[in-house]
Amino acid sequence: MTATPETRDFQSEVLERLERLEQRLDVSVQRLEQKLDTDIQRLDERTDKWEERFLQLSKDNLAISRTVIIAAATVVIFGSLLDKADILVEGAARLFGK
Repeated sequence: MTATPETRDFQSEVLERLERLEQRLDVSVQRLEQKLDTDIQRLDERTDKWEERFLQLSKDNLAISRTVIIAAATVVIFGSLLDKADILVEGAARLFGK
């Protein structure tokens, strides 16, 4: 079966259109890859910033927790001593009073 000139022209035109379409698709894919790379880089930067913020918040919470624990322990210790303060003062007064 031989192709007529009209068929050959049609085939050539279809091939040219396909080549142009392939080129456009290649350009589009390259643009999307570049955009994806940019988005991934921005996401990595934001993730790093949030990690830093989280670590700083954790350190701050640790410092606050330590302060609260130390304050509570101090209250408990001195609270038990204050219950006995009147006995200590009376004993000291007798000791120094004599």
